[in-house]
Amino acid sequence: MIKRTLPILCIFLGIATFLYPAINDRYESYRQQQMMNQWTETLKRIDQAADTTDSKQQTLNLVPISAVAAVPADSQSQPSNAEPESVPAPLQGKPIEGVLTIEKIKLKLPIITDATVNNLKSSVASIAGTGKAGAVGNYAIAGHRNFTYGKNFNRLDEVDKGDLVEVDTGKQQYRYEVQEKLYVLPEDVWVLKGNGKDKEITLITCHPMENPTHRIIVKGKLIENQ
Repeated sequence: MIKRTLPILCIFLGIATFLYPAINDRYESYRQQQMMNQWTETLKRIDQAADTTDSKQQTLNLVPISAVAAVPADSQSQPSNAEPESVPAPLQGKPIEGVLTIEKIKLKLPIITDATVNNLKSSVASIAGTGKAGAVGNYAIAGHRNFTYGKNFNRLDEVDKGDLVEVDTGKQQYRYEVQEKLYVLPEDVWVLKGNGKDKEITLITCHPMENPTHRIIVKGKLIENQ
């Protein structure tokens, strides 16, 4: 019985090992799409809430001034300094801060906050301590480029000078033009630093795809925001 079962088990394990990269890639693509769908739905809810607030405000403005009772000065509410919500709550346990789009390589992925090992298994992620989208500084985003964790930045080496990189934070859309593409050593952390005056973006992944010894660096500058 054991002699018959062992060959079948070995064949099964061999097939499972062979199919694992493809299955894992499909799973990560599914999770990315789920995060994108939740991102879209969350933005819709934010927009609907804003529309409701605007509608109520317009209704209040229609009330004649004479119909409004005077309010004592000491009981008037203080103006709120709270910023409007621009980024939805964490999705699937991952804090999403925007969507990265590179039309040149047909890439559209959610940007997870903080490039931890676990986060990079799900999608691309911003590097802690670097800049923010649309702000002066260097907004650095890292992504895997291998067969185990899906496509993500697999085609980043196809991006060239003059190509466009877009970041949608839900509140603003930023467009960057690629200025240069570099191949550097892992210890060349200077690529994460900004020059103190420009609004930059830096995309980072490993090179080559197998047994990586270097990093691909794609750097761009903000050309338009709306």
